[in-house]
Amino acid sequence: MSMPLRILGLLGLILRGILTTALVLPWCSRARRRRLICHWSRRLLQYLRLTIQVQGAWPDSPGPYLLTSNHISWVDIFVIHSVHPVRFISKSEVRHWPIFGWLAARTGTLFLSRSSRRQTLEIGKAMTQVLQAGDDLGFFPESTTSDGTSILPFKTSLLQSPLDCQATVLPIALRYSVPPGHSESAYPFIGDMTFMESLVRVLKSPPSQVSLSLGTPHKALELGTDRRQLALQLHLLTQQLRESM
Repeated sequence: MSMPLRILGLLGLILRGILTTALVLPWCSRARRRRLICHWSRRLLQYLRLTIQVQGAWPDSPGPYLLTSNHISWVDIFVIHSVHPVRFISKSEVRHWPIFGWLAARTGTLFLSRSSRRQTLEIGKAMTQVLQAGDDLGFFPESTTSDGTSILPFKTSLLQSPLDCQATVLPIALRYSVPPGHSESAYPFIGDMTFMESLVRVLKSPPSQVSLSLGTPHKALELGTDRRQLALQLHLLTQQLRESM
């Protein structure tokens, strides 16, 4: 598909996403809401020419799960949504992104200001409420994006909540692969790059693959009795999943 047709299709998909989010999702059951978000995210990946390869399977038990993942790109969220939609914790800047910020807010994203300790405590309480309500929740413990060649240390600031509420944690790992001879820099959303600059890079990139490896769910207290232990164990599990791809 040519670039103009892809852009036209992407604009149409975004319009459908806006209408569905505004007029349909508020009155959907949880199951139908997940199906709609999953389908929309898969279509988005098609327009981005990203093929997803899933290693492992979503757990059979109903959850809820606190999903943790390494973080490379804004595309990560839609990759995860294409397998199993969850509510996310995102940096507060995402709220101001064109269109995608509005979609994130309307689909239950919790926004976190990294410079506010008070808000971190409030997000911790909100995490507990989301999980107790039966919703799956996802976040990126690195608290920033990496270039994808390694996994940055996991921060501990949001890991007290899963310990307190005895959450079931589901580690996953993501990895992007481009064809030989092409730059690996298309997908990492790092440095001072703006969202629009990143979007243009992704659209110009050749057909590529993203791998998602699902780990085994664990009770948070099985992995560590404090935030530091939990962060180290989750990092180790994520690294093992990444290396297995």
